[in-house]
Amino acid sequence: MSKAAGRQFHPGDWGRALGRLVLELVRRGYAVGIIVLVLWLSYLALRYLVNTLMFPNPAPARVVGIPTRLTEAVLKTRRTQWPGVEASQNPRSPLAHYHRLDSWIQPDQFNNCTQSGCHVPLPHAQRKEVRAFLNMHATSLHCGVCHMQSPDRPLATTWYDLATGAPSATPTVVQVYGWLVSAQGRQELAQPTAALQAKLVGLMRTAARESDNAPAFVELADRLAAERYSSPAFQRWVEEARATLPRHFRGEYGAKLALRDRASNRPVLGYSGTDPAVQAYLREAQTADAARKEQLLAAVHPERRVPTLHCTDCHVIAGGLLDFAAAGYPAARIQMLAQPPIFGMIEHIAAGQPFYLPGFIRPETPPTTEPAPGPGKGTF
Repeated sequence: MSKAAGRQFHPGDWGRALGRLVLELVRRGYAVGIIVLVLWLSYLALRYLVNTLMFPNPAPARVVGIPTRLTEAVLKTRRTQWPGVEASQNPRSPLAHYHRLDSWIQPDQFNNCTQSGCHVPLPHAQRKEVRAFLNMHATSLHCGVCHMQSPDRPLATTWYDLATGAPSATPTVVQVYGWLVSAQGRQELAQPTAALQAKLVGLMRTAARESDNAPAFVELADRLAAERYSSPAFQRWVEEARATLPRHFRGEYGAKLALRDRASNRPVLGYSGTDPAVQAYLREAQTADAARKEQLLAAVHPERRVPTLHCTDCHVIAGGLLDFAAAGYPAARIQMLAQPPIFGMIEHIAAGQPFYLPGFIRPETPPTTEPAPGPGKGTF
C-alpha cells in the first residue's frame, strides 16, 4: 500500500486548499485588474491626444463671440454676460464703434425713449464727428434732460435707479470721489483709522455693486481693504482712487439723471399718454411720406425741446440749465465738467466749421483763410 493511499484526509486540509485557491484567484484578479486599468488609461490618454490635436474644442462663445458693434441687442445685455470682457480690468466697448467708450454700458430698462422701440440706447448717429460725444451723455443722462421742454431754470432733476426706475440718491462713486478730494476728506485720510478704512472700503464696495461690479472698483475696494490703514501702501491706493474714479463717471453709476416732476418728485422717463402715438409711428413710419412722418413724430413728442440743448447751456460753472451741485457733483467734478476746450470744439464742429489739429483747443478763433494741410494740420 502506497503512502498516498494510506494517508488520511483531515478536515483542515479542505481549509488550506480553499485558502490557496482564494489567494491564487486574488493574485490573478489583481493582475487582470492592473492590465485592464492600464489599457483603460492608455485609451483615455490616446483619445484625449487625438481629440485635442484633431478635434480641438472651440473657445467659449461668450469669449470669442464678444460683440464687434454696439447694437441695440448688445446694449441691453450686461457686461457680466461676456467673460472675455469681464476678465479685463478696464472693459471696453466693441472696437468697431467710433470712439470707444470708457466702459460697458449698463442697460436702462426704464427709459421709455429706448424701451418703446423707437430709439436705440445710443441714439445719436447722424454725424460721425460728434455722435460719440453726444452718446456719452446717453450713458448717464435720460434723453429728456436735453430733449424735453421744461420751464425750470435750472432744470429740476433727480437720479433714478436703472434696476427699478425709482428715484435714487447721488451715485456712491460720485459721493466717494467728492469725499476723497474734499478738504475734510484729505484731512481725515492723512491720519486714517481702522474705522475710516472700513468706511472707505464699504463705500467702494457699494459703488462696485451699483456699477455691476466694474473690475476697477472691485480692485480698488480689495486693495484698500488689504493694506494696513497706517501704511504708505494704503495712502498710495487712496491716491490711486482719487485718480481712477473720474475715469468711470460715464455709465458706471447704476443710475441716470432725469428731469424731475415737481408734483410727484419722481423722474420723468417718457411722455405720458403717447403709447397709441408710438404704436402708430412704428406701424407707419417706414411707408409714410415726409409730412405724415413729421405729424407722427409730433404726436410722439408733444413736449419736445426745439432746438435741443447745446453744450454751453449746461457746461458752465454757474448759471447753466443743469445744476451740477444740486445733482450731487463735488466742486472738483464740476470744474472738470466746465472745462471749455472739448465741448467748445464739439459746438464748433456741429456748426459746420472745419476742425484743425492741433489747434482744436481754441476753436473760436479759426484761421481766416483755408491753409494747405501741413505737418500737424488737417481737416477732421
